[in-house]
Amino acid sequence: MLNTRTTCDLSTRWGATLAIATALTACTGQIQGTGGLAGAVPGEALGGPLSAGSPDGDPRVATLPFPVSTNGRPSALRRLTRDELVTSLSALVGTAPKRADFPQEPRSGHGPLFTTGVSFIGTEVSKLDQLIDDFATAQAPTFLAKSGCKLSDQAQRDCLLDWSVKFAEQALRRPLVAGERDGLQTIIGSVKGLADADKLAMEGVLRAILFAPSFLYRTELGTAAAGNGPRTLTPSEIAAKLSFLATLGPPDAVLQAAAKSGTLSSGPERAKQFARLSATGSGAHALAVLVLEWLGANEPKVEFKATKYLGGLAPDFAAALRASAESTITRVLSSATPTLQALLTTDTYLQDAAVQSVMQPAGSGKTASGDGPTTARAGLLMHPLVIAAHTKEDGSSPFQIGSALREVVMCNPVAAPPPGATALAKQDVPPGLTTRESLEYRTAAGPVCNACHSQFAPVGFAFLPFDPVGRWQVQDPTGKPWNLAGQIQNYDGKLIGFDSPSNLAKTFADEPQVKGCFAQVALEWSLGRTLVAEDQTQIVALNEIAQATEGGVAKLLEAIVSAPQFTTAVSPR
Repeated sequence: MLNTRTTCDLSTRWGATLAIATALTACTGQIQGTGGLAGAVPGEALGGPLSAGSPDGDPRVATLPFPVSTNGRPSALRRLTRDELVTSLSALVGTAPKRADFPQEPRSGHGPLFTTGVSFIGTEVSKLDQLIDDFATAQAPTFLAKSGCKLSDQAQRDCLLDWSVKFAEQALRRPLVAGERDGLQTIIGSVKGLADADKLAMEGVLRAILFAPSFLYRTELGTAAAGNGPRTLTPSEIAAKLSFLATLGPPDAVLQAAAKSGTLSSGPERAKQFARLSATGSGAHALAVLVLEWLGANEPKVEFKATKYLGGLAPDFAAALRASAESTITRVLSSATPTLQALLTTDTYLQDAAVQSVMQPAGSGKTASGDGPTTARAGLLMHPLVIAAHTKEDGSSPFQIGSALREVVMCNPVAAPPPGATALAKQDVPPGLTTRESLEYRTAAGPVCNACHSQFAPVGFAFLPFDPVGRWQVQDPTGKPWNLAGQIQNYDGKLIGFDSPSNLAKTFADEPQVKGCFAQVALEWSLGRTLVAEDQTQIVALNEIAQATEGGVAKLLEAIVSAPQFTTAVSPR
């Protein structure tokens, strides 16, 4: 269980008298607070029946073409990601600190980021505290001007209070609760219409709101239903859940109005609002982040590669490569075929300057590199950004790429190597072997080694020619041609054969397991956690959509937001 206790006494830090002491028990979602902005999350105890679906699971899951994990831990709290914090502040303030300046979220494995039931630990809190301090100080003059308040004494205090309340409700994504307006009024108590005092008060307002757990966390407590029904999310919670999925940011005015009118209880209305938000710039970015999180490529890795691979590339190469990947995803998902199949076969990024810079011929002989007829680069799996996400800083990385692709594209977890696995490898490698032959020789040390590496090594060997930044090496370092052929067993026991990374990518694009895997990840991403038994009925339905639409991304997300489960909360067991 993850626990953190955050105590902030605004009276000593910022000249106000609002004291905040909030205990967050993130894995259970139980919240106790003393009031005030940082503690302003509903404190109703969780309990009662779980959400729709049998606690024992859906027997149809056994017939799915991909493995389904049901070890998720429900929670009423969901920590905002760095992407969500940047988007939220940009929407609220017009600017935001850099993504890298925020605390980095804890991750496990190659799959998407999950933040449900995850709290900020002590070192993260102090870093975030300082970041918000600096941000509030820098933005206070601009906010003061935006308020339009140019009065004096009580009239100025009333004007700034009204403006601060409206901003707080937008930032906290809900109406203020008892005591919060008074807290803001206390912070603004020093205002007299004088520039310095007004600026200081505005700094206090921004700090109090942006450091509040109600801003840093999303809540999905819901309200108890009559009888034995599942807990129903409040209109504000539904709006926030929908908006963060669609845009990575808080609800806009249109969505807030829909929440107040009660129309978000309708599945078709939620689908309509989701489609509207997805068509915005923030919506396109959010969809790209979903796809890159699925591929394990949302975190920057390019700039950490060895200098010899980055030499000759433009200073903005990493950023340009990320932009290329995002624009590729946006083009596909806004096309007539917004499908997983199209994402895994598209070649539209081949003309992007950043990609061209690693495709162009360089060197000669055994060190020659650059794309040629045999490369046939296509699909996101062969985009340099995705390759760089799963390669070492130096040298070849077939095992890293192979295990990552098996986990993210096929949803087949690879077990951790046994203790002392490295020592088990053969050391007497004969001279003259190719890279692949050498690795196959070293790992042919018995049934344990073979059983493990056979799960992912063939996939990795198909990508063997790529260096850490996705540059194609024309031949093996020995001067011999590459051997990229192989086969891997899918979840149904069928052997999938391929002879190149391009061929493998196209095979994956048609593979039912890959489409179903993406459907599962899309649902997990919308929930911020891995699945529980109560989610299995929904994953069965989503798999049917995935298979019928070639992995239609828009269709899957539409089904997720319009389903009744989108408006219910799963209580901790």
